[in-house]
Amino acid sequence: MAVQLKWPILGVVIPCVLIAILGYGSHYFVFSSRLEPSTQAWFQFSLTMVWVSYALAIIIPPGLPPHNFEPKHGEWRRWCKKCQNYKPERAHHCKTCNVCVLQMDHHCPWTYNCVGHRNMGHFLRFLAWVLWTTGFAMVQLALVALQYYHDRALPSYLVDKRELVAVVFLLPVDVFVFLTILVLAIRCLINWVGRGMSQIEVWEWERIEHQFHTERMWSQINRNYLTLHGRKMPQLTSWNHLAVLLQMDEREAIAHEAGTAPVDELVVPPNFTPDDLVFPYDLGMWNNLTAILGYPWAWLMPWSEPSSSGYHPAKTKYLEDDQLNLPWPPDGGHQEQTAFVRDTCTDDIELSDYRNISLLKKRLDPRSTMERKKWVNDVGERLDDYGVDLEAEDPENEVLLVASDNRMDSD
Repeated sequence: MAVQLKWPILGVVIPCVLIAILGYGSHYFVFSSRLEPSTQAWFQFSLTMVWVSYALAIIIPPGLPPHNFEPKHGEWRRWCKKCQNYKPERAHHCKTCNVCVLQMDHHCPWTYNCVGHRNMGHFLRFLAWVLWTTGFAMVQLALVALQYYHDRALPSYLVDKRELVAVVFLLPVDVFVFLTILVLAIRCLINWVGRGMSQIEVWEWERIEHQFHTERMWSQINRNYLTLHGRKMPQLTSWNHLAVLLQMDEREAIAHEAGTAPVDELVVPPNFTPDDLVFPYDLGMWNNLTAILGYPWAWLMPWSEPSSSGYHPAKTKYLEDDQLNLPWPPDGGHQEQTAFVRDTCTDDIELSDYRNISLLKKRLDPRSTMERKKWVNDVGERLDDYGVDLEAEDPENEVLLVASDNRMDSD
């Protein structure tokens, strides 16, 4: 869950203090007397790059939508109440920065800035330089600490007490910073590079996956498909037949084998699983990485930024395999309740029919019918914990832009 600071300026002061103490403290008290001058110079260079990349992560804006932005055919017409402008795909309004942010990942309290399309590379380079610098310092400080352990029988007057105190203080702090940034960097790489998703989109994916079995969500998806394409959604099929059987309870599996369909299968597709969803902005690991950092020769250049505007994000070449054929998220971020929809089962006899415990837990979980702005993931994070201003959003009035409504199709 995102850190909330009473005084936001502390989010910048604390990292600056840590960088200064670990970098200059380690150099002055330990490295200056133990490392070769050339090694010390390389350490100072990497420390300087930490400062430069951190400064850029703070001052470079995350990317803002243009005024009078017009969505294209097949996109959501998403209106920001506070900016009084349409938002591009993947954009959200930040409650702290009070602007709409392109490809918003989260609002970072430690940079006092949003992480988005334009400065995502600066943020990732900052993490990389911190890991390199603190990792080098950790190894060198650990070697000195190990030497002190081996020389523990020496008389106290032969021990450099100032250096010893510095090592005892700096090493645990350095290890803590290194491990913390390592976890954050791994999370960013898995999401941004491995899946092509921002943290907000990972949260959205988890919400869709958690409510995948509900008639309420599929009723909304069917309405969206009818609105966009002017026809009912065709029968959906899965490439993973084992997953289809696993997500069914015993009652549904028997009906499936017999060729008869329970009532709820009229709404929830019986042969479609979350594995069959196609995230439209996952371009593949290499393309995801170059979209953030640019071409390889520019990865370490502190001024390198994405070449695209971010107004209309690139889509995966496998989009033709998307059976839903809807913009993300497919339910539009809201689900209208209808009279015939049954989302929960509270009857004792009906509950006794379920043999799939995981599916039963999902159906009894109150999050299955929870609206988007109140939904929480397994670690208790809500959408506004990433900095999204929910008051600026208007999901109930968001509509799909069909061809007849699109002014840009004639351009």
